[in-house]
Amino acid sequence: MLSTLWNYFSPFAVLKDASRGTLDEKVAAYRYNYEMRGCLLACIRRWLWTGVLAFMLTAFFDSQSPHDGTLHFVDLLATAPALFATVAICGIVVLGYAYVFLSCNDVPVVERHPVRTREPVTWSDNA
Repeated sequence: MLSTLWNYFSPFAVLKDASRGTLDEKVAAYRYNYEMRGCLLACIRRWLWTGVLAFMLTAFFDSQSPHDGTLHFVDLLATAPALFATVAICGIVVLGYAYVFLSCNDVPVVERHPVRTREPVTWSDNA
């Protein structure tokens, strides 16, 4: 059940890791992720709807609380969906950033720092 939920809310089952392997493997994984970036929109949509539902449950449980300054069971019921709504917001932000990054960078960005070749060391006898 948990693995099914993980696959439903996470794009990691579809996307590939572009940080490992040779340069050619990284480029191939990045291009694959670029082509499959549409699954990120589906995950964002899922997180959005479940986050809205969690926020509505939080508001409902909060409205049922007597608000007399003591902790009631209804207050504890409101914390679980509030925590899930917070996680949903974080998920939406991270997945949205990944989608925008992949959409704006169709050329693979796998090496941020170019590899510099060293010049051969020459020894001189004039020292």
